[in-house]
Amino acid sequence: MPHTIRFNKDLGVIVLRAKHSMDVVELEAAFTELVRLEGFKEGLSLIVDFRGSTTPLTTVELRQLATYAGQTDAQWGDTKWSFLASADVTYGLSRMFMALTSKHQVETHVFRNVKEADGWLGLGVDMDEILVRTPDGTVEVLT
Repeated sequence: MPHTIRFNKDLGVIVLRAKHSMDVVELEAAFTELVRLEGFKEGLSLIVDFRGSTTPLTTVELRQLATYAGQTDAQWGDTKWSFLASADVTYGLSRMFMALTSKHQVETHVFRNVKEADGWLGLGVDMDEILVRTPDGTVEVLT
């Protein structure tokens, strides 16, 4: 499986961890999967952890992904997505995604490490604590 998803209801955050290289088709499928999670509601935060993978997208595919993300934008409402990307290519692609989705309701930001991301989601919990409290695994809702 190229990714895992955990939904931590207590914190109001979904954590998607990319495990291997994820292409545009897999990323679109993951976006669809997120809004179909049991208990999904407007205002949830999202953490996408790309630190364990690569994301080899072309510029055309990145634009396609940004357009696709716009199709579920209203379901997320006013919230924030935090990307963790330590590899230069993935970091750069994530920054491009930020620019392409800047007019969406969802505000997206990319960070190279968890320390940089502390506090940005506004959940009152540091990023490393969020990840600890939302352990890796298969799709699961934590209460």
